[in-house]
Amino acid sequence: MAGMKNAVLLILFVLGTLAPAPADTPVFTVVMTRHGVRSFTHTPPVYTWPDWAPVEPGFLSKHGYVLVTYLGRWYRTYFDAIGLPMDCRGKGTYVYADRDQRTLETALALIQGACGSANALPMNHDANIATDLNDTLFDGSDWIATRPKKQPEPPALAAQHAADFAALQSILDTRCSGRCAPATTIADGSGYAEDLFLEQAQCAPAIDPGKLAQAMQLHVLEYDVKSRPAAIAHFKGGNIFAHIVGLLQEKAGVPHPDVAVPNVEHDRVAIISGHDTQVGALGGILNAHWPLGADFADDDMPPGGALLFELYRTSGGEYRVRLQFVHETLAQMRSARPLHSGIVLGPVHFNGCTSDDCSISLKKLGELAHAIALEGYVRHDWTPASDAPVTLAPLGDPAWTHCSK
Repeated sequence: MAGMKNAVLLILFVLGTLAPAPADTPVFTVVMTRHGVRSFTHTPPVYTWPDWAPVEPGFLSKHGYVLVTYLGRWYRTYFDAIGLPMDCRGKGTYVYADRDQRTLETALALIQGACGSANALPMNHDANIATDLNDTLFDGSDWIATRPKKQPEPPALAAQHAADFAALQSILDTRCSGRCAPATTIADGSGYAEDLFLEQAQCAPAIDPGKLAQAMQLHVLEYDVKSRPAAIAHFKGGNIFAHIVGLLQEKAGVPHPDVAVPNVEHDRVAIISGHDTQVGALGGILNAHWPLGADFADDDMPPGGALLFELYRTSGGEYRVRLQFVHETLAQMRSARPLHSGIVLGPVHFNGCTSDDCSISLKKLGELAHAIALEGYVRHDWTPASDAPVTLAPLGDPAWTHCSK
C-alpha cells in the first residue's frame, strides 16, 4: 500500500503541481542530462574494489544503458502530456552528446527508450570526434585563457562533516585488511562515496542504504566547494549555460548575439548528454538546489539525472523558464525492469526562490548569460556538429552484476 500511495502521489506531483498552468503555453524544453551508470574512471587506492571488467574505465555499462532507456520512455510520456511531443517520426527532438563513450551511449539509450530504436532520431556530436581534443561546448579548458585557481578545502569543513565521514568509513572498513589510512579529505570522501554508489547502482551486494546516503553528502560537499562558487561555476559551466539560454531565446524569437545555436525551428525538445560537471556548475550559476529524497543527498546528481529548462509563454505574452530535476530511484537502478515509481520529477529552487514552482523571466536569464560572456567564459560558436553514426564497443556488465527481478 505504501508503494502504491507513493506512486499516486508522484503522478499527482508530476502532472499537477509542476505542470504549467492552463493559461501558460509550453514552448520548448532543454534537458541537460548526466550520463548513466558507468564503471570507475580509475581504480581507487587503498581499499579493495570490485573488478568492472569487461567494462572499460569510465564506460557506460549495459545495465546503465538499460536504465537510461527507462528515462527515455518517461521523457516521451511526460513531454506528450505537457504538449511538447518528441515526434520520433519527424522533426521534434534535437539530441547532442559529448564525445565520451558514456555520453554518446546515454544519448542513444534515451532515443531508444523514447522511440523504440536508437537510430530513430539523429544523434549529433562533435564533427571532429576522432581527435583527442575536448568538445569546447562542455569543456572550455583548451580555449579559456585564464582559469580560476583551484578552490582549496576550508580547513574546518571536513571536521563539520565528521558524521558523514564516519558513515563512509564504516562501509570502507569492510573492504580493508590490516591498518588502512581513513579517508579524511573532502575529495577522497567524495570519490569513495560515489564509487560505492556506482557499485550499488550496478547491482553489487547491498550495503546499508542509510550509511550510503549519508556518505554521499560528501559528494555534494565537494561540488559545494569546487564547483558552485561563482568564478569556478562560470569557468566550468558558463559556456554550456549560455548556449542553453541561446536555445531558449532562439525558440522565443529573442536575439542572442553572444552564441550561435543549432537550428531547432521545428524541435520541441533538445537533449544535451553531458556530465555531472556541467550539471553541478549550472547549479552554481543559478544558485539552484533540488531536494532528492531519502536515497540521495539533496543537490546530488545521480547517474542519468537531468536539469530541465522549461520555456513557456504566459497569458500576458512573457517568456519564462522553470527548472525541474529528473532522476531514477536507487530501487530502479538496482532493478532489471521498469518500476511505476522509478522516475522522480521534482522542483528546483533557484535565483532565490524557495517555492515548488520557481521560474525566472527569459530576459533575466539572458542578462545573466550575457554577463558571463563578458567575463570571457563563453565561446560564440556551437561545436561543429555531425550526426554520422559512431562506432562504439559492445556494451557489457561486470560478472558481479545481479539485479533484482
